[in-house]
Amino acid sequence: MGIDDVDGDFKKARAFLLTYSTLILILWYFSVDLKGFNFLGVAIEIRDNVENVHLVAALGNLYFLIRFFQKAPSGSFKLDSDMVSVFESALKTVAPYVYMRMLYSSMVEVSGIDGVRGKFRKFEKDVTMGHQLADTGSSVLKYIYYRNPERAKRVELSMSVAFLYFRDGVERIGQVKGKRIVPGVALILFCRIYAFIKGSLITAWFTDYILPVLYALASIVVSLLAWCQVNHVYLVC
Repeated sequence: MGIDDVDGDFKKARAFLLTYSTLILILWYFSVDLKGFNFLGVAIEIRDNVENVHLVAALGNLYFLIRFFQKAPSGSFKLDSDMVSVFESALKTVAPYVYMRMLYSSMVEVSGIDGVRGKFRKFEKDVTMGHQLADTGSSVLKYIYYRNPERAKRVELSMSVAFLYFRDGVERIGQVKGKRIVPGVALILFCRIYAFIKGSLITAWFTDYILPVLYALASIVVSLLAWCQVNHVYLVC
C-alpha cells in the first residue's frame, strides 16, 4: 500500500470519527429523543432496549476511535519536527537568562575584570542545540544527570557570547565560545509545556492527531454518562 493510500485511509478514518463524535455530542446536548430517527429516508422506531441506546452509541464511537488509531501513520502521536522546533526555539530563548550567572562568570574569567578594573559594555549571544554540533564528548559527565545520554544530547545547548568591555581605560573584545550546558529538568519541563501550548495553536500536529482522540473520548464519556443516568447506574468512587 502506497503512502497516498495510507494517508487517504487515515483521513477517511478521521473524518468518520469526527463526524460520528459530533453527531453524538449534538444529540446529547440538545436531548434528542433516540427512540426514533430517519435513516436514508426510512423512518426507524426503536421499541426494545431503548435504555441501552447510549451504550450502543458509545460502542460505535469506540469502534471509530480504534479504526483511527489503526489507520494513523507510524509515529503520528510523537511530536513532529514543527513541534520540536517550537520547543528548541523556546529553550534557546530562555536558557541564556536562566544561566546568565554561569555565562557572566565565564566572561569575567576571559576578560579578567574584577569589578574594579573595568566593566562590560555590550554583548551578543548565540545559542545552538548541541545535537546540531559535532559530538566532542565534552558533556559526558553531565549526561549522567539524566541517566539517559541520548535524551541529554537532544536538549544540550552550546552557548557562545561575544562582548565588549573596558579594562584599564581600553576597549577590548572578549569571547566565550561553545559553553556546553545541559538544562535542568524544571527548565525542560517549562519549555515543553510552553511549546505544547504554542505548537498546538500554530502547527497542525495537535488538530490532526490529538484533538480527534480527545473529541472522541469526550463523546464516549458523554454517552456512557447518559446511559448511566437512564439506567440509574451510580458510579462509586
